[in-house]
Amino acid sequence: MQRRVLELSYFEDLSQAEIAQFLDAPLGTVKTWTRKGLLQLSQNLQSLRDNF
Repeated sequence: MQRRVLELSYFEDLSQAEIAQFLDAPLGTVKTWTRKGLLQLSQNLQSLRDNF
């Protein structure tokens, strides 16, 4: 779900409140998914940089 939240945020330009409504999820949950998704993305990119 973290990926979907990031896609909606960055590619569809939806706010976190709009994403919460779209996914029928609490706003706090969307904020958590966003934070965890960005953290995971950052870790994945760091891993790629380390191996390059």
